[in-house]
Amino acid sequence: MFPTVSPKKTSERKIQLHKEAQAYKKTIDGQVNDLKTEAARIGTTALIVGTALAGVYVIFSLFTSESKSKKTVQIAENSNLPVVVKKEKGKDSWIISSIKGYMMAFLMAIAKDKIMEAMSILKENNDPTTTK
Repeated sequence: MFPTVSPKKTSERKIQLHKEAQAYKKTIDGQVNDLKTEAARIGTTALIVGTALAGVYVIFSLFTSESKSKKTVQIAENSNLPVVVKKEKGKDSWIISSIKGYMMAFLMAIAKDKIMEAMSILKENNDPTTTK
């Protein structure tokens, strides 16, 4: 009913299958290592871009935060009424506002360059015409 296979052929087939399994294992290990290095590189690029954007945001929020408001007290003529307090926003001089504008433009240019650099790196790695 079942064909008889000689032990010699069986041992040769086992050796051949073992060699094929080792070759597949090496290929898979190489692909996993490639994926690890690619993920680490993309993570590093994302971290740099995120840090640049966060830094720009923090600096922007520091310079554009509302300045201290001035309080003015108006005393009512009728002493039975409560005191009225008005808050007025302090205004920056044109020099300070222009310095803030130049600093924001400079920081945004740096952030733009970093983002463009990261995008070009990602584009190069996803381009199928380049060889590794």
